[in-house]
Amino acid sequence: MSGEIPWKLVALAVLVVTLVRLITRKRLRHPPGPKGLPLLGNLFDLPKAYPEKTYAKLAKEYGDVVYLKVFGTSTVVLNSLEAARDLLDKRSSKYSDRPPMTLLVDLIGQTSSLIAIPYGDRLRKHRKWLHDGVGNKTQLASFQDIQRREARRLLHNLYDEPEHFREHLHLYLAAVMLEITYGKRVTSLDDEIVQMAERANESSNAAGYPTTWLLDYFPSLRHLPSWMPGAGFKKEAAMVRKYVKDWKDTAFEMIRAEMVAGKIAPCMFSTIFSEFGGSPTPEQAEEIKGLGFNVYNAGLETSRGTLLVFFLCMTRNPHVLRKAQEEIDRVVGKDRLPDFTDRESLPYVNALLEEVLRWNPGLPLPVPHRLMVDDEYRGYHLPAGSTVIANNWAITRDTRFFPDPEEFRPERYLVPKEQRDELLLPSSFLFGYGRRYAASPSHSLIIIHIRSPACRICPGQLLAVATVWLAVANIITLFDISKEIDELGNEITPPASFISGFTSQPAPFVCRIRPRSDRAAKMLSTIDHM
Repeated sequence: MSGEIPWKLVALAVLVVTLVRLITRKRLRHPPGPKGLPLLGNLFDLPKAYPEKTYAKLAKEYGDVVYLKVFGTSTVVLNSLEAARDLLDKRSSKYSDRPPMTLLVDLIGQTSSLIAIPYGDRLRKHRKWLHDGVGNKTQLASFQDIQRREARRLLHNLYDEPEHFREHLHLYLAAVMLEITYGKRVTSLDDEIVQMAERANESSNAAGYPTTWLLDYFPSLRHLPSWMPGAGFKKEAAMVRKYVKDWKDTAFEMIRAEMVAGKIAPCMFSTIFSEFGGSPTPEQAEEIKGLGFNVYNAGLETSRGTLLVFFLCMTRNPHVLRKAQEEIDRVVGKDRLPDFTDRESLPYVNALLEEVLRWNPGLPLPVPHRLMVDDEYRGYHLPAGSTVIANNWAITRDTRFFPDPEEFRPERYLVPKEQRDELLLPSSFLFGYGRRYAASPSHSLIIIHIRSPACRICPGQLLAVATVWLAVANIITLFDISKEIDELGNEITPPASFISGFTSQPAPFVCRIRPRSDRAAKMLSTIDHM
């Protein structure tokens, strides 16, 4: 008997360990946060505008990990880079799902939107499509002629009608994204597809924030009759659903018709269509349609915000623009425009763009994650099913990494070589966390000669960054951006004012955009943009 395994003792030991774990877990508290009301929880603590700033204020009182609970649904807000990377990156197998998105999925019908797809094989398929279509270096190189042509058109538009710079930036990004995605070349914002896409995009953003945030905490509200007071969101969502469907269906049928006629230019969608022999099933067609919405929305909306912030920062900080111009004149010369091959040789321009990303993140709060199983962190219990939000805005204001965070200072990224390992680049975290986004931790981003060991990228990040970089470098080369003058001859300093929403863009502002010199104007006159 002495050689037999004492199964009773083993069973007793397992029982004791299990009981200890259960007792310990019960004793674990949730992370700190404001005390809620019975049943309602922290309903009245949830911000309806600029949530990133409210969460950052809560972090000053309760710490960088803040816990909220509304109608039984737990929310964990991560206000530091350490917490975001500890959970969303290092434990990504637990945090890569999405919480229910009642408005987007159930009411607007975006079941094939990448941001709403649950973690699993379907998400991996969409990510593969995106990576193969816009996320690898071979494909990126094939897009450069499109980017150059549209950047030249942008320069001419800025020269001809500088007061309409917002519209010119929109056209630049729309033209690049539509040709890469659908093979469709556009030259005007009046183009049918551009109009339909913008209507769907604007209405989606307006419907989703801030009036209907409660739906994701109390999804049963979607069953309210539309005639009831407070249920107007259902009519609005129905309108958005129609706009989105019209755009996706029109773009899809356009691609199908051009493929049948043999006229379609090589693009991401023609490649995906070919996977299905040119005849996808209705289910496959919906997946393809959703991908188009994802590529266009992600590529245009946040990039447009980044370029607008660039114009705002140059208007407010003319000394930064002058330093960038001096670097381009010295490195590139005064007789040609910067090209992609110049990126690594322009550290100040690259640092400037990093600072644009940090100073006002295009996604102050990335799309939330969902914790799939119970977890423990720093001695706190995080319940399964929790919505987990990384507060990018708070991280970009962390004075440990970014002293004087409200100052626009590209020099903060230009450090001696021996200090580069300690440098935190905004591009290393602002594009997402965890397995939903991770591609390669060694990918270089905006500042090519500096790498971040924790860097992760979303599938379209390299395309978006390259498109923005080319526009910024070309604009700096040819134009001065300065404060507008009022009727009394006084300079108008645009405020650092931003519109609250899922994406963040500057409130409308004015500036003066003029060629730097006669030489710059002459160079522009020789540039073909057709």
